[in-house]
Amino acid sequence: MAPLYDFECPVCGNIQEQFYNINDCPGTVKCPECGNDAHKIIVHGHGTIQCDSIVDVPWLPSALEVLQPDGEKPLQTRGEYKKYLKEKNIIAAG
Repeated sequence: MAPLYDFECPVCGNIQEQFYNINDCPGTVKCPECGNDAHKIIVHGHGTIQCDSIVDVPWLPSALEVLQPDGEKPLQTRGEYKKYLKEKNIIAAG
């Protein structure tokens, strides 16, 4: 499986994750939200291949219990979690 890369749009703030082979990863991709160039960003890893599914991110449900008020639609991916933190001006430790 190819490594997972994160891209952030400087215009709308959308963060998307895409798999690329190391030698084929571009510096920018088109943002699916606004169509501008989203730039590859460096994120902290855990020394393993990271997936975006809530099943593969075991800490996400407990983090959401603390962060999200009752009644909000639960976040389902690590990308949604990052976007939520940015929108709420919350800085993740670590």
